[in-house]
Amino acid sequence: MDRWLCAFLGGFALSFFFHHPADVVQLTLLAILASFCIVLNYCTRLPSFFLGGVLCGILWGAGNAYLLTSRHVAADWFAQDVTLTLQVSEVTATSPASWRVAAHVISSPTDLSKPAPQQLRLYWYEPHADGPQRMPRQGEHWRMVTRLKAPQGTRNQGSMRYHRHLLGQNIQALGTIRRGELLGGTPTVRQRLVSELQRALTDVPLAGVLLALLVGERFALSNDDWQVVQRTGLAHLLAISGMHLSLVTGFAFALAWQLLARTQRKRGRREQLNLWSLTPWLALPLGLLYAWLAGFAIATLRALLMLLVIWWHKAYACRVSSWRVLLRAVVVVILLQPMAPLSLGFWLSVGAVLSILWMSWRWPTYRGRWAKLRALWRFEWLITLLFVPVMAASFGGVASAAALTNLLVVPLVSFWVLPMGLVGLGFAVLAQTAWAQWWFALAIWPLAQLWPALSNLAAQPWQWLPAVNLPPWPWLAVGVTLLVLPLRWRWRLLACTALSFAFLVTQAMPPSATYQLHVLDVEQGSAMVLERQGHALLIDTGASWEGHGSMAERVIMPFLDGRRLRPEIGFITHTDRDHEGGYATVAAAYPQLRWYGGHKGAPCLAGQQGNWRGVSWQVLHPRQASERGNHSNNSSCVLLLKLGQVKVLVTGDIEKRSERQLLAELAPLQADILLVPHHGSKSSSESYFVRHVQPAAALLSRGRNSAYGHPHEQVVSTYKNLKIALVDTARGGQITLHSDGVTWWLEQPFSAALGYWFDAETSQ
Repeated sequence: MDRWLCAFLGGFALSFFFHHPADVVQLTLLAILASFCIVLNYCTRLPSFFLGGVLCGILWGAGNAYLLTSRHVAADWFAQDVTLTLQVSEVTATSPASWRVAAHVISSPTDLSKPAPQQLRLYWYEPHADGPQRMPRQGEHWRMVTRLKAPQGTRNQGSMRYHRHLLGQNIQALGTIRRGELLGGTPTVRQRLVSELQRALTDVPLAGVLLALLVGERFALSNDDWQVVQRTGLAHLLAISGMHLSLVTGFAFALAWQLLARTQRKRGRREQLNLWSLTPWLALPLGLLYAWLAGFAIATLRALLMLLVIWWHKAYACRVSSWRVLLRAVVVVILLQPMAPLSLGFWLSVGAVLSILWMSWRWPTYRGRWAKLRALWRFEWLITLLFVPVMAASFGGVASAAALTNLLVVPLVSFWVLPMGLVGLGFAVLAQTAWAQWWFALAIWPLAQLWPALSNLAAQPWQWLPAVNLPPWPWLAVGVTLLVLPLRWRWRLLACTALSFAFLVTQAMPPSATYQLHVLDVEQGSAMVLERQGHALLIDTGASWEGHGSMAERVIMPFLDGRRLRPEIGFITHTDRDHEGGYATVAAAYPQLRWYGGHKGAPCLAGQQGNWRGVSWQVLHPRQASERGNHSNNSSCVLLLKLGQVKVLVTGDIEKRSERQLLAELAPLQADILLVPHHGSKSSSESYFVRHVQPAAALLSRGRNSAYGHPHEQVVSTYKNLKIALVDTARGGQITLHSDGVTWWLEQPFSAALGYWFDAETSQ
């Protein structure tokens, strides 16, 4: 049976490598073939049972992919105000300037097309702008005026795959709340408990940390506290997961065994009752209760399912190896949460369990004094070492002292903070606020004493090692594998020496002489990176939002770090926020960067030109000194880039008046690639101008379901009639132009043609 489960998992994994979701005909054919293979195995001696398992796995993965991607929300729900009656599912984040709410649609307008969205993630910016407003609570019904958009995050190399996260959460639309009115509805029991807990934590230090530990609510964590736990490798403690559930059920198991044992004084009677079979039935409800306190979040539910599989094997005395138990637990998770592999947390939790099992198989158990402490220390450094490549690739850095901090803090949280906090939680449930505050203060006291040292450690430059300063994660993964493989030390040392020599040789090789121009997906805005010989030239920095970060933080910086690029020159085409918004962030990270255009850069006026690492650049517009600073669309800095013989025309947000002016001035506009002016607005891309440029391809940077209506149908028709390929960041994510100086080609790594089905657009 377990071999068949392995085949099923293999087929399920294959379904995530499809470029397009299967259709009904393909799914029907898969079901017929799988059934035929299983029936054939039982009717004949042909070994087709495992092939049937592979086909069943593909069918399960592809079928769920079809169900998810077929529920596209109709386009007329987007880019307009829609009044919805919602039931609040969760308040997932709060700040003085905004709230983030998850909600389920109860009723919606009937004059809009079907299908309609059901699960929403909404942002309420400046909720108190029109007067004091009470935060929504889980279970309440609200009438809200919303502006929705497709659940599609930015798609770029190096940055978070937000669209995968939304798909795994079954979020069908994102949006903002314009106005809200409470209709009624009773807050859920859990919401009332969380509110009571918040009141009891009013004067308790590190209240946000304790709230996250007890009920999995992280919205009260300050940015400074979150920075500390992330930079010290303790972030996993603030998400109720397998460790927390194991601790709670372990405490309950031990307590239940002691209580049952005391009721039966005689050993023979205890053996007759088989207490080890009875106590799990008493401990399990407490584990379920604790998972309910965490709101049955996906990570918590996943841990609970795995714990239930382990408990089932213990309760019914199934004598199987730990590896088989893990295999069955993973299959159960996959059956109930088919999109779990899209979540990094799934791989982290499974990887942690695999590390424990591997350690138990690889090394003998410690004996004697301090055996448990030595085993814990071995596990901490092993898990830290194994996850170095994952952390470097996913979080942009590694906490070098993570093993030490976990060795100190995990036992403290496990055997003091969490048990004491749960006692305080019990008093909070009974509305004994004074007693609850006393227990909470007692629970958090040792962690509060340790917190200044953790804050100081997080601020040390040697503690957080940015991924850009480490070898690329594939080299790290191979190096870690060689260190932990069960080889003799001399072979391990020889392999590591060979690996280090190969890495040094590759690093000493000269960078590629090719040109790569990346048009990044920054939603409604513009940001480009020209890559050459390990360095970069930047054009625009995307948008920023007051109090809510910028595209430079979310996209540009991770992209530069991921590709290990160091920018040397930057251009700001003009000063609109969607072009210059990330300037401060990039300038602070790279103070030596030389800027042209915008508020603070050197002038960007016609006549300027230069050469950067073999790339010739020339400013074609504006000409008048009065337009210095590029403050308006028509004073945008227009650049002609020459990548060898390949020409790229960057137009900023110029409109038809500036297009005509450039033609009148006989500017050298002919180019192979044209950056579409003003994101495809109807105020730009006049047919005569585009025909004069004569591009082979036009690259369009815009946001999905743009409130400005970009690109306008007239603009799309212009490029279509002129037989110019229009490549759109909103329909495929990041665009990369590759060139050797003579020939060129375009690719979109996350487009439907090149990417996988879970990276394709959720709607058009």
